[in-house]
Amino acid sequence: MLPRLALVLALASTLLVATEKKLIPDCRTSSAEKLSPKQVNTLLDKTEPIQGLCLGRNLHIKGTIVLAIVVDANAEVTRVTVVSGHPLIIGTAIDSVRRWKFRPYAANGVKKRFCGMVTLRYEATDCATKYKVIQAP
Repeated sequence: MLPRLALVLALASTLLVATEKKLIPDCRTSSAEKLSPKQVNTLLDKTEPIQGLCLGRNLHIKGTIVLAIVVDANAEVTRVTVVSGHPLIIGTAIDSVRRWKFRPYAANGVKKRFCGMVTLRYEATDCATKYKVIQAP
């Protein structure tokens, strides 16, 4: 019974993320300065762990998640949009990235909003998810 409940919760979170994806505008429609993944990684100050769902002993998935982010002039993440990734990990990855800390981006001495892509390589087993921020290929 418990594995079925975990599966239902995972599918429900996937549905919410899919709905959220349609509601959040991506970087191209934002008034933010578009930065390369390398520039975004340079401004990244602190990451937060991905707190995955406990889905059982047989969960072994790994891969890459690509997220589009928008960060305001105060260096707070304001939007996260899924570009690609495993449906069971996307929701928790978005929650993690929303808590990340960035250094402010300044152009000509003025703090500005910025947007860009973040790529995470992850491995999820049982109740743990490990990840590393990487440069997009």
